[in-house]
Amino acid sequence: MIRLNSLCAAVFALATLAVPTYALQQQQTGERLTHLDTRGQLQDVNLAEVVVTAQAAADNGDGLPTSWCGEDRTTDNTANAATPAGKAQFKVVYAFAADRPNRFAGWRDAIQANVAIVQRFLSAQDGGTKAVRFDMGTSCGAQYVDIQIVPLPGTRAQYADNFSAISSAVQRALGASSTPRNSIVIADGLAGGQQEYGLGETIMGASGEKQGASNVHNRGGLTSVLFSRDGANAPGAARWGWWPEGFLHEMTHNLGAVQWGAPHSTQPRGGSAPNYGHCWQGADVMCYVEDAGAAHAMQIDCGGLPGAIPQNYDCGRDDYFNPAPAPGSYLATHWNTYDSAFLAPCGEIAPACGGGALWVPQAPAATAPPTIGGGLRRGARLTAGNGAWSNSPTSYTYQWQRLAVAGWEDVDAATEGTYTITSDDLGRRLRVTVVATNPDGSAAAASNPTAPVGGSGVNRAASTTSKKGKKKSVKAGTSSKKKKSSKAKKSSSKKKKATKKKSKAKKTAK
Repeated sequence: MIRLNSLCAAVFALATLAVPTYALQQQQTGERLTHLDTRGQLQDVNLAEVVVTAQAAADNGDGLPTSWCGEDRTTDNTANAATPAGKAQFKVVYAFAADRPNRFAGWRDAIQANVAIVQRFLSAQDGGTKAVRFDMGTSCGAQYVDIQIVPLPGTRAQYADNFSAISSAVQRALGASSTPRNSIVIADGLAGGQQEYGLGETIMGASGEKQGASNVHNRGGLTSVLFSRDGANAPGAARWGWWPEGFLHEMTHNLGAVQWGAPHSTQPRGGSAPNYGHCWQGADVMCYVEDAGAAHAMQIDCGGLPGAIPQNYDCGRDDYFNPAPAPGSYLATHWNTYDSAFLAPCGEIAPACGGGALWVPQAPAATAPPTIGGGLRRGARLTAGNGAWSNSPTSYTYQWQRLAVAGWEDVDAATEGTYTITSDDLGRRLRVTVVATNPDGSAAAASNPTAPVGGSGVNRAASTTSKKGKKKSVKAGTSSKKKKSSKAKKSSSKKKKATKKKSKAKKTAK
């Protein structure tokens, strides 16, 4: 969900979490909005699984360490800074209230792991070209994130579920920045209820959607906050971090996704309601079922296969992230977060993208989804198109799937580039998942789903609720009425003729 509160603007309360309202500045360049996202809403995205697959495919486990090393600091570690001066960057913060203990020792490894996972994940998604530029460098080395501890001056009651109060206190502690800076804050124990969630600022409207370097999101100044439950154990040395999906989701809001004009935006077309800011195509870092009235029901178009990297950072590569958008497409003419100043070339931030300091694994990455050609009727043969990929795949494999109540299921033994539709497919949608492979690894991307399969000789089943079904029903009804009317007329004519004959017979008899 999204909240907006500015002069004469509506305030959207989050009743389900009993979160109090707060004020956000309305910028002249666009509307600054804050999106709320829970663990449950992002449950279909698993960054850790993708990272494991990416590392295995590259035949090495290199990358950033998942355990933190350095000195606990309440100030920026400028003495060991590893991020080039003047470059846009994300600052990672651990914050706690004055009446709660400083548990940084129980959080630092999980935070470092979050950063390592996000970097490896993004590198796997864009073919080893870019990842996020964090403020890096501690006394232990350049591969450790510079986490700043912020002891909040007030009690928990002042900050629980209060994005504005936390953000303001953190910004005061960080001080002014001479470079574009966004902040991602772990708010320890500051969720008001029993549900962990995140809030991330973004800017919508013309300036938020503008193509290129002048996009307002490149200026920074945006904040994300992840709220953990009060009384919950600190994550400790968790190899897979603490909710890295939420970590990346909120940061991606800061980067400018998902704009209202995106092809699969939850915003009803042409609208500007502040309670929409995600996508409906899923399973995707930025897609989930949003408030009632969204432009489209959730649709699970993308997924992966065992042993491949699911392309779930922008399913279809058409709403907010594409390393090589097709000329004239939405992301080629509007804001593409791949072009963000907060993303750095992998060579600049090595070994964040994996492979060590001297090389980065460049597995295939989809830039356009696979396609399906052929008629949708029983007995018809469908043909898979591979889609578009970066990094020169050397081979492709296929898996055809049909949509069931529980989601997409594999069609047994349907692993060729073509598929013949059977009776089991009638009334069902189909798709094909393509796995592309090169010497650095594999990645998977799914086609858009087909329309429901029809019977023999027709493109789709026609029901009485479909346009075709209604037309057929109307025609059938009309034809029936005509036949009945014709029979009635014939019967009436026969009766009249019989009456006339009887009348003539009587006259003759007289």
